[in-house]
Amino acid sequence: MKNRISFFTILMLLFFLSSQVWAKEEVRDVSPFSKISLQISANVYVLQDSKQSVRIVADQETLEKIITEVKDRTLSIRFPINKVFKRWNPGKIDIYIAVPEIDALSVTGSGDILSDKINSRILDLLVSGSGNIKIEKLAAEKVTANVSGSGDIILKDGGVATEFSARISGSGNVDAKGFEAENINVQTSGSGSCHVFSNGGIKARISGSGNVYYSGNPAIDSSVSGSGSVKER
Repeated sequence: MKNRISFFTILMLLFFLSSQVWAKEEVRDVSPFSKISLQISANVYVLQDSKQSVRIVADQETLEKIITEVKDRTLSIRFPINKVFKRWNPGKIDIYIAVPEIDALSVTGSGDILSDKINSRILDLLVSGSGNIKIEKLAAEKVTANVSGSGDIILKDGGVATEFSARISGSGNVDAKGFEAENINVQTSGSGSCHVFSNGGIKARISGSGNVYYSGNPAIDSSVSGSGSVKER
Protein backbone atom coordinates (compact mmCIF):
# COMPACT_ATOMS: atom_id res chain seq x y z
CA MET A 1 0.00 0.00 0.00
CA LYS A 2 2.83 2.39 0.90
CA ASN A 3 4.58 1.61 -2.39
CA ARG A 4 1.40 2.37 -4.35
CA ILE A 5 0.97 5.70 -2.54
CA SER A 6 4.62 6.60 -3.12
CA PHE A 7 4.37 5.73 -6.83
CA PHE A 8 1.23 7.87 -7.20
CA THR A 9 2.93 10.77 -5.41
CA ILE A 10 5.92 10.58 -7.74
CA LEU A 11 3.68 10.56 -10.81
CA MET A 12 1.82 13.66 -9.58
CA LEU A 13 5.09 15.42 -8.84
CA LEU A 14 6.47 14.61 -12.30
CA PHE A 15 3.26 15.87 -13.92
CA PHE A 16 3.46 19.13 -11.96
CA LEU A 17 7.13 19.67 -12.79
CA SER A 18 6.60 18.91 -16.47
CA SER A 19 3.72 21.39 -16.68
CA GLN A 20 5.88 24.03 -15.04
CA VAL A 21 8.76 23.35 -17.43
CA TRP A 22 6.60 23.59 -20.54
CA ALA A 23 4.85 26.80 -19.44
CA LYS A 24 6.35 29.84 -21.16
CA GLU A 25 5.88 33.54 -20.55
CA GLU A 26 5.53 36.22 -23.19
CA VAL A 27 5.04 39.98 -22.92
CA ARG A 28 3.03 41.50 -25.75
CA ASP A 29 3.59 45.03 -27.03
CA VAL A 30 0.18 46.43 -28.03
CA SER A 31 -1.35 49.84 -28.71
CA PRO A 32 -3.16 51.70 -25.91
CA PHE A 33 -6.56 50.21 -25.02
CA SER A 34 -9.33 50.66 -22.46
CA LYS A 35 -11.56 47.70 -23.38
CA ILE A 36 -10.85 43.96 -23.19
CA SER A 37 -12.54 41.27 -25.27
CA LEU A 38 -11.69 37.70 -24.26
CA GLN A 39 -12.56 35.14 -26.93
CA ILE A 40 -10.61 32.09 -25.76
CA SER A 41 -10.65 29.84 -22.72
CA ALA A 42 -8.22 31.63 -20.42
CA ASN A 43 -7.96 33.23 -17.01
CA VAL A 44 -7.46 36.98 -17.39
CA TYR A 45 -6.34 38.96 -14.35
CA VAL A 46 -6.93 42.69 -14.76
CA LEU A 47 -5.06 45.28 -12.71
CA GLN A 48 -5.84 48.98 -13.02
CA ASP A 49 -2.41 50.58 -13.04
CA SER A 50 -0.69 53.66 -14.45
CA LYS A 51 1.42 51.56 -16.83
CA GLN A 52 -0.03 49.29 -19.51
CA SER A 53 1.21 45.73 -19.94
CA VAL A 54 0.04 42.36 -21.30
CA ARG A 55 1.75 39.17 -20.11
CA ILE A 56 0.69 35.67 -21.21
CA VAL A 57 1.68 32.38 -19.57
CA ALA A 58 1.01 29.20 -21.60
CA ASP A 59 2.88 26.46 -23.43
CA GLN A 60 4.93 27.48 -26.45
CA GLU A 61 2.54 26.13 -29.09
CA THR A 62 -0.39 27.94 -27.51
CA LEU A 63 1.55 31.20 -27.20
CA GLU A 64 2.26 31.11 -30.92
CA LYS A 65 -1.45 30.77 -31.70
CA ILE A 66 -2.82 33.48 -29.37
CA ILE A 67 -3.56 36.76 -31.13
CA THR A 68 -3.62 40.03 -29.16
CA GLU A 69 -4.69 42.98 -31.27
CA VAL A 70 -6.10 46.43 -30.57
CA LYS A 71 -8.81 48.07 -32.66
CA ASP A 72 -10.90 51.06 -31.57
CA ARG A 73 -9.18 50.89 -28.16
CA THR A 74 -10.40 47.30 -27.67
CA LEU A 75 -7.84 44.60 -26.89
CA SER A 76 -9.07 41.36 -28.49
CA ILE A 77 -7.60 38.08 -27.27
CA ARG A 78 -8.35 35.25 -29.66
CA PHE A 79 -7.12 32.39 -31.80
CA PRO A 80 -6.85 32.79 -35.58
CA ILE A 81 -10.16 32.95 -37.42
CA ASN A 82 -10.97 30.24 -40.00
CA LYS A 83 -8.56 27.77 -38.42
CA VAL A 84 -9.64 24.61 -36.64
CA PHE A 85 -7.10 22.96 -34.36
CA LYS A 86 -8.05 19.31 -34.37
CA ARG A 87 -6.86 17.15 -31.50
CA TRP A 88 -5.10 20.11 -29.93
CA ASN A 89 -5.45 21.02 -26.27
CA PRO A 90 -4.27 24.59 -25.58
CA GLY A 91 -3.82 23.77 -21.91
CA LYS A 92 -3.93 26.33 -19.14
CA ILE A 93 -3.67 29.96 -20.20
CA ASP A 94 -3.12 32.79 -17.72
CA ILE A 95 -3.08 36.38 -18.93
CA TYR A 96 -2.05 39.30 -16.73
CA ILE A 97 -3.18 42.73 -17.92
CA ALA A 98 -2.39 46.13 -16.44
CA VAL A 99 -4.17 49.14 -17.89
CA PRO A 100 -4.80 52.73 -16.71
CA GLU A 101 -8.43 53.02 -17.84
CA ILE A 102 -11.08 50.30 -18.05
CA ASP A 103 -14.27 51.04 -19.98
CA ALA A 104 -15.47 47.57 -20.99
CA LEU A 105 -14.88 43.87 -20.27
CA SER A 106 -16.40 41.09 -22.36
CA VAL A 107 -16.17 37.30 -22.43
CA THR A 108 -17.20 35.25 -25.44
CA GLY A 109 -16.69 31.58 -24.65
CA SER A 110 -15.57 29.83 -21.49
CA GLY A 111 -12.87 32.17 -20.22
CA ASP A 112 -12.87 34.19 -17.00
CA ILE A 113 -11.98 37.82 -16.32
CA LEU A 114 -11.11 38.71 -12.73
CA SER A 115 -10.16 42.00 -11.10
CA ASP A 116 -9.59 43.08 -7.51
CA LYS A 117 -10.45 46.76 -7.99
CA ILE A 118 -11.75 48.99 -10.78
CA ASN A 119 -12.55 52.70 -10.78
CA SER A 120 -14.29 53.92 -13.93
CA ARG A 121 -16.80 56.53 -15.04
CA ILE A 122 -18.70 54.15 -17.33
CA LEU A 123 -18.15 50.38 -17.41
CA ASP A 124 -19.80 47.88 -19.75
CA LEU A 125 -19.71 44.17 -18.83
CA LEU A 126 -20.73 41.38 -21.20
CA VAL A 127 -20.82 37.58 -20.95
CA SER A 128 -22.09 35.71 -24.00
CA GLY A 129 -20.72 32.26 -23.23
CA SER A 130 -20.15 30.07 -20.22
CA GLY A 131 -17.36 32.22 -18.84
CA ASN A 132 -17.51 34.68 -15.95
CA ILE A 133 -16.59 38.22 -14.99
CA LYS A 134 -15.80 38.83 -11.33
CA ILE A 135 -14.84 42.19 -9.80
CA GLU A 136 -14.04 42.39 -6.10
CA LYS A 137 -14.52 46.16 -5.70
CA LEU A 138 -16.02 48.40 -8.37
CA ALA A 139 -16.69 52.14 -8.21
CA ALA A 140 -18.34 53.80 -11.21
CA GLU A 141 -20.97 56.31 -12.25
CA LYS A 142 -22.72 53.97 -14.68
CA VAL A 143 -22.42 50.19 -15.02
CA THR A 144 -24.13 47.87 -17.50
CA ALA A 145 -24.08 44.07 -17.12
CA ASN A 146 -25.37 41.87 -19.96
CA VAL A 147 -25.54 38.07 -19.80
CA SER A 148 -26.71 36.05 -22.81
CA GLY A 149 -25.07 32.74 -22.00
CA SER A 150 -24.74 30.48 -18.99
CA GLY A 151 -21.93 32.40 -17.33
CA ASP A 152 -22.16 34.88 -14.47
CA ILE A 153 -21.25 38.49 -13.77
CA ILE A 154 -20.31 38.90 -10.12
CA LEU A 155 -19.81 42.27 -8.41
CA LYS A 156 -18.68 41.75 -4.85
CA ASP A 157 -19.60 43.66 -1.69
CA GLY A 158 -18.38 47.21 -1.23
CA GLY A 159 -18.82 48.45 -4.80
CA VAL A 160 -20.92 51.51 -5.66
CA ALA A 161 -22.52 53.11 -8.72
CA THR A 162 -25.01 55.84 -9.49
CA GLU A 163 -26.71 53.84 -12.24
CA PHE A 164 -26.70 50.09 -12.76
CA SER A 165 -28.41 48.29 -15.65
CA ALA A 166 -28.59 44.50 -15.96
CA ARG A 167 -29.97 42.45 -18.83
CA ILE A 168 -30.25 38.64 -18.75
CA SER A 169 -31.38 36.63 -21.76
CA GLY A 170 -29.72 33.33 -20.90
CA SER A 171 -29.39 30.98 -17.96
CA GLY A 172 -26.55 32.90 -16.37
CA ASN A 173 -26.85 35.23 -13.39
CA VAL A 174 -25.92 38.74 -12.34
CA ASP A 175 -24.84 38.68 -8.71
CA ALA A 176 -24.58 42.24 -7.40
CA LYS A 177 -26.26 41.77 -4.04
CA GLY A 178 -23.51 43.69 -2.22
CA PHE A 179 -22.99 46.26 -4.98
CA GLU A 180 -24.98 49.35 -4.06
CA ALA A 181 -26.47 51.45 -6.85
CA GLU A 182 -28.79 54.42 -6.54
CA ASN A 183 -30.85 53.67 -9.64
CA ILE A 184 -31.21 50.12 -11.02
CA ASN A 185 -32.81 48.89 -14.22
CA VAL A 186 -33.18 45.11 -14.68
CA GLN A 187 -34.54 43.20 -17.68
CA THR A 188 -34.72 39.41 -17.73
CA SER A 189 -36.02 37.25 -20.55
CA GLY A 190 -34.18 34.06 -19.70
CA SER A 191 -33.98 31.70 -16.76
CA GLY A 192 -31.12 33.45 -15.00
CA SER A 193 -31.58 35.53 -11.86
CA CYS A 194 -30.39 38.97 -10.84
CA HIS A 195 -29.40 40.01 -7.31
CA VAL A 196 -29.21 43.76 -6.63
CA PHE A 197 -28.91 46.26 -3.76
CA SER A 198 -30.37 49.77 -3.70
CA ASN A 199 -31.79 52.39 -1.38
CA GLY A 200 -32.99 54.45 -4.33
CA GLY A 201 -35.14 52.87 -7.01
CA ILE A 202 -35.39 49.59 -8.95
CA LYS A 203 -37.16 49.18 -12.28
CA ALA A 204 -37.62 45.50 -13.13
CA ARG A 205 -39.03 44.01 -16.31
CA ILE A 206 -39.38 40.21 -16.31
CA SER A 207 -40.55 38.17 -19.30
CA GLY A 208 -38.79 34.89 -18.50
CA SER A 209 -38.55 32.47 -15.61
CA GLY A 210 -35.71 34.26 -13.83
CA ASN A 211 -36.17 36.19 -10.60
CA VAL A 212 -34.96 39.57 -9.41
CA TYR A 213 -33.85 39.56 -5.78
CA TYR A 214 -33.24 42.87 -4.05
CA SER A 215 -32.04 44.20 -0.72
CA GLY A 216 -32.04 47.68 0.76
CA ASN A 217 -35.06 49.97 0.89
CA PRO A 218 -35.77 50.93 -2.73
CA ALA A 219 -38.89 52.09 -4.51
CA ILE A 220 -39.98 49.23 -6.80
CA ASP A 221 -41.41 49.59 -10.30
CA SER A 222 -41.98 46.09 -11.67
CA SER A 223 -43.68 44.44 -14.62
CA VAL A 224 -43.86 40.64 -14.90
CA SER A 225 -45.14 38.72 -17.92
CA GLY A 226 -43.29 35.46 -17.33
CA SER A 227 -43.06 33.03 -14.45
CA GLY A 228 -40.34 34.98 -12.70
CA SER A 229 -40.87 37.42 -9.86
CA VAL A 230 -39.37 40.30 -7.86
CA LYS A 231 -38.49 39.26 -4.34
CA GLU A 232 -36.95 40.94 -1.32
CA ARG A 233 -33.89 39.09 -0.14
